[in-house]
Amino acid sequence: MNKPSVDDLLAQGLLHKPKQRMVAVVGVELNLLEWGDTDKPGLLFIHGGAAHARWWRFIAPQFLPDFHCVAIDLSGHGDSTRRPFYTSDLWREEVLSLLNTRSVFRNKPVVIGHSMGGLIAIRVAAQVQNLPGLIIIDSAVRAPVTTAVKRRRGHDLLGTRRVYETRLQAQQRFRLIPPQPCENENLLEYIAAESIVQCDDGWTWKYDPQAFRNLQASSIFAELQKITAPTLIIRGQNSRILDEITAAAMKSEIIRAEETVEISDAYHHLILDQPVALIEEIRNVVEKWAV
Repeated sequence: MNKPSVDDLLAQGLLHKPKQRMVAVVGVELNLLEWGDTDKPGLLFIHGGAAHARWWRFIAPQFLPDFHCVAIDLSGHGDSTRRPFYTSDLWREEVLSLLNTRSVFRNKPVVIGHSMGGLIAIRVAAQVQNLPGLIIIDSAVRAPVTTAVKRRRGHDLLGTRRVYETRLQAQQRFRLIPPQPCENENLLEYIAAESIVQCDDGWTWKYDPQAFRNLQASSIFAELQKITAPTLIIRGQNSRILDEITAAAMKSEIIRAEETVEISDAYHHLILDQPVALIEEIRNVVEKWAV
């Protein structure tokens, strides 16, 4: 069977319109995008920091009709409601609560997270003993160090509210963090268009800048040993976030880790860089885990 092109992926994803609804968990309402039959094995997709559920719009439908796919907006992201403050623990509790919401999942899903979403997925998997699987996409977890951890420049950028006069101006200012090239301009343009919202004084980003102003960095390396689910780590060959050494160290801590996958010609944002290869690697393991 011929592999779809990137243009085909986007077209197919937009054709398969998801069911959209709000679900109340842990003091907020989370926006969900859902595809497929709830009786099928579940896949839960968690976006990265300052991103949103629609990053998965051209990924999730590729697993139909064999899976029930759900992409979420964490609080302070996308179309979910906002909090007065945010912590990684609160985001973990949101996902844990969602996993136990029977109207969403009949059985526990495979949890798939990219970047910050992968870190949240690790925290979740460390507490849930019957997950069918975990997929970590370019999320770096390192052992704690004694020296002070410097605040990442990306958090400083994300913590600043920016407003633009027109929708087009906002869309043209969309940037990936960390910076990287992206050859699939059609995907980048789609994500940029879905990342902005009109406000009283113009157009701004959908995410809440408050979510990144006081977010405290901490090592969750010890959590890796608590994961009992079969786990796959995927990294981009040219990623500035997850290098080979860190990925190998993470894998060595996880009891049921698959062989780490490196996707060629991909940076941190594999969803945009090599979506066809990413889908193939995810499918290889979820079909095995769903048996």
